[in-house]
Amino acid sequence: MGAGFGQIDGTAPQEAQDLAARLRVAAERAGYGGVRELAAATSVGRTTVSDALTARRVPSWEKLAALLRGCEVQPNQGWAEMHQAAKESLVRQRAAAHSAGLVDQPEEQNRPVTVNPVDLSTFSIRAPYGDLPPRLRGRDELLELLEERLAAGESRVQVICGLGGCGKTAVALHLARNARDRGYRIFWLSASTPDRLITGMREVARELGAPENDIDAAWSGRVSATDLVWRYLDDAEQPWLLVIDNADEPAWLASRGRVPGDGTGWLRTSHAGMTLVTTRVANPGVWGSEADASRIGPLDPSDGRDVLLDLAGDSGDPTEALLLAERLDGLPLALKIAGSYLARSARGAGLFRRHGKQSGRVRSFTDYIDALGEAGTGFLDQNERWNSDNPDRETTYRRLIGRTWEISLDLLDEQRLPEARALMRIFSCFAPTPLPIELLDPNLIWGEGREVESKLERADRALEALVDLSLIDVVDVTPGAQSSRVDLTPCLVSHRLVLEANALRLGDSTLEERDAVWQATAKIVEKGSSRAPEFPRNWNWWRLISPHIVAALRVAPPDSEVLLPLLRAGLSAYAYHAFSNGFDTAGVIAGLLLQRSSALGESHPVRLSSRHRVMLSLLGEEQKITEGEEILSLQIESLGEEHPETLITRHDMALIRRRNGLTSAADEEAQLRAVLNARRRVLGSDDPYTLLTHSAVVGAMRARGKETHEIDNEYRALIEHTRSESPEDYKFLSLQNRHHMAHALDAANRFDEAEAEYRSVISELEESNGAGGKLYRDMMKCLADNLVSQKKEFDALHVLDDLIPWFDGSGEGRSPIGAAGLQARHKRADALRKCKRPAEAEREIRAVLEVRLQSVDSLDSLVLRERHCLAHALEDQDRCTEAREELQEVAAAYVDILGNEDAATRDVLSCLANHQYKHGDFSEALRLYGQVLAAEITVFGDSHAEVIFSRFLVQRCLLKMGRIGAAEALSKFEEIESELADNSGVPRSRLSVIRKTVQELREDVEG
Repeated sequence: MGAGFGQIDGTAPQEAQDLAARLRVAAERAGYGGVRELAAATSVGRTTVSDALTARRVPSWEKLAALLRGCEVQPNQGWAEMHQAAKESLVRQRAAAHSAGLVDQPEEQNRPVTVNPVDLSTFSIRAPYGDLPPRLRGRDELLELLEERLAAGESRVQVICGLGGCGKTAVALHLARNARDRGYRIFWLSASTPDRLITGMREVARELGAPENDIDAAWSGRVSATDLVWRYLDDAEQPWLLVIDNADEPAWLASRGRVPGDGTGWLRTSHAGMTLVTTRVANPGVWGSEADASRIGPLDPSDGRDVLLDLAGDSGDPTEALLLAERLDGLPLALKIAGSYLARSARGAGLFRRHGKQSGRVRSFTDYIDALGEAGTGFLDQNERWNSDNPDRETTYRRLIGRTWEISLDLLDEQRLPEARALMRIFSCFAPTPLPIELLDPNLIWGEGREVESKLERADRALEALVDLSLIDVVDVTPGAQSSRVDLTPCLVSHRLVLEANALRLGDSTLEERDAVWQATAKIVEKGSSRAPEFPRNWNWWRLISPHIVAALRVAPPDSEVLLPLLRAGLSAYAYHAFSNGFDTAGVIAGLLLQRSSALGESHPVRLSSRHRVMLSLLGEEQKITEGEEILSLQIESLGEEHPETLITRHDMALIRRRNGLTSAADEEAQLRAVLNARRRVLGSDDPYTLLTHSAVVGAMRARGKETHEIDNEYRALIEHTRSESPEDYKFLSLQNRHHMAHALDAANRFDEAEAEYRSVISELEESNGAGGKLYRDMMKCLADNLVSQKKEFDALHVLDDLIPWFDGSGEGRSPIGAAGLQARHKRADALRKCKRPAEAEREIRAVLEVRLQSVDSLDSLVLRERHCLAHALEDQDRCTEAREELQEVAAAYVDILGNEDAATRDVLSCLANHQYKHGDFSEALRLYGQVLAAEITVFGDSHAEVIFSRFLVQRCLLKMGRIGAAEALSKFEEIESELADNSGVPRSRLSVIRKTVQELREDVEG
């Protein structure tokens, strides 16, 4: 029975084994024969199912409930108690292992996986099958070889290498589709950037069922991320194909200081599936001895002919198609563009030129050959062996692609769509990444002369034609991970070779044409960079446009009319990367800004700003001092002391001087306060730069050792100028400042904003190497407290459930039986009570008590606090006698040790009095309330809110005992209500109790 479920782990605690055994019985009775079937039926990951059935891990209650429902078993209280007992047994086992020194330490080489942020909603790890051609020509031999190796369970890495535009991705897609149809699981990753590769690998781990806690640990550097992913790939039951496309920077696949093919990085062999890489790098030494490299080049003439006939079969006979294929040297990208052009022409497009003359358009394969002219001459010698390592070959292909492209644009000119050529000229000034279509405003490109509707209509037609001719593609990108489908942003994207070929064509155009293209490009960049890059709410937009600004800035002419707006946009792109912690990219942009701004005068404001960015990002400390002072002097002279750019430099120099011991902490604070005041006048108190300076002032106060209350007051002043519109609004501030801001927001009862800030800090710590530190622990506890304050007890419980496993790790303060771990479990017990789960709360409290009593005696204040909470858990279960006895013993101990006036004593006496009042012992309740009242008068005096409320409780007991009449009681209660109503420190809940009592009593008296 249960052979397909694996063996139960005999080293697991008995409670965990019992849960696994009972779950296996339920699965067997429901007819499941193995892990895969149960996982598929319940949509729970196979790893989670396997761990639950073998007791390696205890699943969350939500996952266990899903498994039970899949077995047609109701997840009732009995299952919940068994589940909780299993979880607690694992906690105890880990605690014992920790105290015995048996917890594994993380390896030193495990580094946090830190990359620039990737919007998970803008890409998928699904293969883009829609990009497959109708039929893949000329790759039968390679495909047959790869399919044979796949079917044979080949574990070696397969590498397809060749020049851009040769169809490497098409081969990989064809293999992926065939593998999918044979039952393989397909993972398609782009290695075009390191962040997309690494984020894709994280998604692979998630899809294979890796627990989120394990993923978080790996991506924060506590364990190896590469080892985690490959452990789940190696253990996968379903065979898989992992495609890593566009791996043209092999170093991104390697571990630090290693090579991609050594088996320690993202690229490894596996008997569970096959890995396929597409790349332009053909050096076998890069890919290692466990990789098979297959070179791919242009198609044979006969295969190129068939590609043309597939796309445009009516454009001539096979012989003519063969000649055109030879003329295009069999380059798949060129064949696709030519075939798409001829297909459009064959549909009747462009029959007449605009002046009514008979069309001279290209309609056939022969026409296309004639139109190519001399393009490519010198490399079509069929005796020359094709060599993918020839550096001149790809340049030649760019020229060939450029001519092929021009023929397509000639067709659109004949269709009276000259806008298409203008769009492509402009579009190719940008990067080969998605460009939002909304930036291609016809008014920016062609001016204000035409009617708006006419320009929009013609621009739309031009875009449709370019897509039809395969010169560009349209992709939809969502601006943020929380965006819905209605928020999709249409973008344009083109092949790199097509864009690079345009640079050659643009260089050959007239000066007037180049000026028009670059002026339109500059206007588009100005429009795209109009959103403030400092605000996190705009970062998804900047993630899209920043590559285009950089690409345009690299190749723009030195004409100041064009260059200046591009440089200003470049400064904004720098700000985006600096504020979003993309410091490496910011440094690259700074260098580019300095290079391109050299055409300006040395005192030009943009030149000075460019020098400042280089100083900040690329220079050493000594150079920063000299260069920074010179820049600041020039800015004050030309711009004035309170110009925004001057203030940026003044802020930075205050920090640099102090950091290098040139000024005192007091001087630093004075300089920063001067900048703060100026920024408030010039930019406003809520501007990001103002807030940055304000937070720096707090840092200077800390450096001076100022009192905590002074620093807290400064944070309270800081949050007066913040109003969060999203959880990410102040992500540009340091984690230290943001977590103190969250505390200040909490203290100001701005709980929803504090919650957003706590969650933002926690999220950033999880994405970096901070999830194992004390700040993460403290933020989780503060978030739980914040949620309780908002009456979000269930959310608080979920946070604490996520926090408890943190204490199973290694490092200072991470013991589950240490002070912080026990405090977190105590908070969890409180949350369980508030969520109406008193039995679970009792178990948690007793477990904590058991640990505490191992190191302290029964009269310790921590033990007494736990017993106080235990009494409430007992009372919630209607175990009144036990609850009363606990409260009485705790109260007696507090009175004996601390005396009546201590806050802890007064608190437990009040709880005991409330208990007695609730159960009808008004005489004892009166005695206890009187004891509390006397203590409070001693501590606070007669007029304190606590004293006034206790007087109410005393009078209420006297009324219940019949020692005062209703009219007298009503008079006293109204007097007390009036006193408390004027006191801002009284909790609303207490006023509500009094008002309700007054209302009921008034009705009795008047009735």
